[in-house]
Amino acid sequence: MRLVIFGANGMVGAGALREALAAPEVEAVFSIGRRTCGVEHPKLRELLLPDLFDIGAVEEQLVGYDACIWAVGVSSVGLDEAAYARVTEELTLLWARALVRLNPEFSFCYCSAAGAGGRSMWARVRQRVEGALKSMPFRHAGAVRPGFIRPGPGIRSRTRLYQAGLVVLKPVLPLLPWLTRRFPSLFTTSEILGRAMLRVVEGRADRFILEMADINRVAA
Repeated sequence: MRLVIFGANGMVGAGALREALAAPEVEAVFSIGRRTCGVEHPKLRELLLPDLFDIGAVEEQLVGYDACIWAVGVSSVGLDEAAYARVTEELTLLWARALVRLNPEFSFCYCSAAGAGGRSMWARVRQRVEGALKSMPFRHAGAVRPGFIRPGPGIRSRTRLYQAGLVVLKPVLPLLPWLTRRFPSLFTTSEILGRAMLRVVEGRADRFILEMADINRVAA
């Protein structure tokens, strides 16, 4: 499998990248983002694109891939719906439509968020994205909705409040593997989440939306 990853410099994307590079079934990884992922690997090729809406400049480089893991996201704090939807919805669907047009039999996994089934502004936007992706002619597609994620070694969250919370919880983080088994609907790790996203694009998930318990189950 030849895989495209967006957002590999963030916590979710970095975990997915790490799992993809370790997976024998993944032949090559193409990381696209505004900032470098900081990883060097024989399987990995990286493209820095300061304006991610400038897809026309790189379309010819997108041919020949099998799947995409999308881990780009912004916080809704301080944003109105139009501003939040520009990155969360418009950007995601711009690339999804281009990738499936350029690559027959393409697969796509979207990182949504726990609570995306609710009625808040950000949840409504996420639901629109999930619905649009589900309607596209992908070979395999799905959306993961993670909640609390323990990042793997060397991986940090770019969300300051989340990272601050991880620092506070550092003494209990070694218990997280046990907590994940005990309470699979509440906790996961970046390694597990990365594997679950790979399972989606491999066609090994049994439903389109994977909530936290589904993420932990599918990645097992």
